[in-house]
Amino acid sequence: MAQTYRNRIIWGFTLVELMVGITISITVITMAVNIYISTKKSYNKAKLNTEQNIKIISAQKVLSDAIINAGLSCKYGDNHQTYVNRTGENPQEFKFLYDTSSVRVGKISSIEGFLQQSLYTKQKFLYQPNTNYLMIKTDSSSSELTQKPLNLSLYLQDFQQWQKGDYLALCNNDYIDIVKVLKTDNTTKAIKLVSAPTNEFNKGDYVGKINIQIFYTAAVANLKNPGKYTYSLYMFVKSGDNNAVTYPLVEGVSNLKLAYAILDKDKLSWKEILQDTNIDEIDAKALKISFQSNNQYYDKVVLI
Repeated sequence: MAQTYRNRIIWGFTLVELMVGITISITVITMAVNIYISTKKSYNKAKLNTEQNIKIISAQKVLSDAIINAGLSCKYGDNHQTYVNRTGENPQEFKFLYDTSSVRVGKISSIEGFLQQSLYTKQKFLYQPNTNYLMIKTDSSSSELTQKPLNLSLYLQDFQQWQKGDYLALCNNDYIDIVKVLKTDNTTKAIKLVSAPTNEFNKGDYVGKINIQIFYTAAVANLKNPGKYTYSLYMFVKSGDNNAVTYPLVEGVSNLKLAYAILDKDKLSWKEILQDTNIDEIDAKALKISFQSNNQYYDKVVLI
């Protein structure tokens, strides 16, 4: 008996003890692997959820900020004055540029041709059918007059990086004249115009560069695989008669829809978009933004 005990001390574990130890080790390793796999799945799921949430928040913020910040930063306001077209161009070609409205909504089908022609690119875009667009008029930069306009010249307090073909808004309490830049002079800070403004403007009056932004959902055509494409939220920007540009803002956003709310017997009544509509002209109280991402629909209401 004593000899057997000494042998166990000399030779180590018995076979049974060794098997039990191996079984416990395998169980512990299996548990560790399962915990790792479970943790990794939870992490990946949380990561995807976070990325999706960021995508949704980004799309909603871009669209709501565009609506909230629409309009010219004229110190007299920008929606009670009379707008006068002094660009020398036919206002019927793009009426939104010359009217008092700063927010327009409509069906994407009504402006597909305008978008594609303005981009002057060989890249073909697939504008998503049965969706809406959001059009915004704002200013990308502004200055003030240092004196009254002299014939075809404007003299600015701060020289801006404006160029030939840019559209400018001259603003006073009663009128906003839309003029077009012919050329600029860096030395004198003078802006030469295609046509002189009709109305009287004075030192300190606002001058801003008009910027048109259009938001919509579209995809870039894949020539190698025409059936494979992903819709995204795009922003189209046009700030003069030069080529416009378009940017993909948020990938995976589709089915952009808009609706506006008006007061009907002291209650808000939501109306779908049936045609091009200037929001400023219908006394809308709110706009609802809706879109789809990852097979889910999201809504956001913006008070006007």
